[in-house]
Amino acid sequence: MSGFKRLLKNSLSNIINGFSNVILGIVISPVLLHNLSKVDFSIWSLTLQVGVLIGIFGIGLQVTVGRFVALHLSNPQKLQKAMHQSLLFALLLNMVCLGGIFILAKFFFSFFPEVSETNANAKLILILIGSSFVINNVFSPFVGYFTGIERNDITAGINIFFKVILGTSILLLVHHGLDVIAWVYFAINSFNQIAFYILYKLKNTSRRTKLSLDKSLFRTIVVFFSGLLVWNIAQFLISGIGTFTVGKYSFQELAGFAVLMTLVNAGVGILGAMINPIIQPMIRMHNHGNNQHVELLVNKLIFLFSMIVFIGVFIAWFASIHILGVWLGYQQATNLHIMFSLLLAAYLIRMIAAPYGLMLVAYGKQLSIAWLPVLEGILNFALSIYFVRIFGAIGIACSTFISGILIMAVYACKYQAEAEYKSKLTFVSFLIIPVIIAICLVSLVMTQSVTIHYIIYGIQVAFIVVFIVFIIKQIKSIKNLLNQY
Repeated sequence: MSGFKRLLKNSLSNIINGFSNVILGIVISPVLLHNLSKVDFSIWSLTLQVGVLIGIFGIGLQVTVGRFVALHLSNPQKLQKAMHQSLLFALLLNMVCLGGIFILAKFFFSFFPEVSETNANAKLILILIGSSFVINNVFSPFVGYFTGIERNDITAGINIFFKVILGTSILLLVHHGLDVIAWVYFAINSFNQIAFYILYKLKNTSRRTKLSLDKSLFRTIVVFFSGLLVWNIAQFLISGIGTFTVGKYSFQELAGFAVLMTLVNAGVGILGAMINPIIQPMIRMHNHGNNQHVELLVNKLIFLFSMIVFIGVFIAWFASIHILGVWLGYQQATNLHIMFSLLLAAYLIRMIAAPYGLMLVAYGKQLSIAWLPVLEGILNFALSIYFVRIFGAIGIACSTFISGILIMAVYACKYQAEAEYKSKLTFVSFLIIPVIIAICLVSLVMTQSVTIHYIIYGIQVAFIVVFIVFIIKQIKSIKNLLNQY
């Protein structure tokens, strides 16, 4: 199979793997919103977000295992050792996480006084949902194994099967309340993770070795994971903490904001899932000593992503009211579609830098710029508190726009300074196109003039025509490059 076709297969499988959770949210969110009280739906959203925070560790473990498996495919003994050390680390790490959940359950909802208005057992729900994500983390090395051998399609099939069961069960039991839904979520999710383990045992036929601690390899895995963890926590400060901020300072908007973020995460998730498998060909290029090819690939991908984001945001501006209307009803859509367009644009813009981050992961150098996403996360969190207090939930979009574009400028300067292969498109992709997107959207929101709107639409259409031509050229060029590996 050619490098490009292998990438397409893994990208599609990755989309299914990651997107199955989002699809589940898209299907059940309107049902939950209409059948639960706003307070109960807000509890559901807050507990899921706590779960997402815990799940950060699982994502890091999966990528870490995937990288070490990919590096040792030709040496089954080293591969087995890497799996063993990863499993030991996962067990130790998640014992700490589980203890943290029980401690958190005692005081978490004291920050949200409105929760006292419900009969649901908020603490139990938090423990069940949080524990579900801990179980995911424990089994994440097995998912990482399939990532490393480039068989994401196997885990994708299992994910779809169990997510269909979970979604159907929640829809059937929604009238029984949030407590029952949480128990069902915990049970079905547990069976899902056990299925991953069974698949791993069936697929990995290497001769079994004794499970023991290899201090050197264990330390290497922990260091690599720690670098990813810094990135992932920073991402949470940007894309995840908004739910808590809105819950604290604008609780009445939390239900609507949480529903919108389900769709926003769908858009961002598709883009992220598309790009994550690119780490395998990057590692192959790096192992062959062709770092110039890695940089060439990164340049092409960030330019491609920036153009796709521009077109996607333009389409979303017109389509959002109809998408939300079908999904939630046009009464809700009228109130929420502008916020949705702004949130989607703000979060998609940040994804343009993803190929650069993956390049550093492939090199094992993600710690070299770990302070930048942390800085962005802290800046975004501080700005979100300020803007949400003044403007409500839409302030999350404002803070994400500002912090994202500032850090993208820093990324562009740093990447251009360090790259062996200099590209004139770096600043266009990282900075100019995102700024144009932001200016167009802010102008459309701030003015009611039909004439100005039509002028902006005309400018956007002209850009889109040019971008479509470039997108076709970039895809062909990327295909030719990947087929060499």
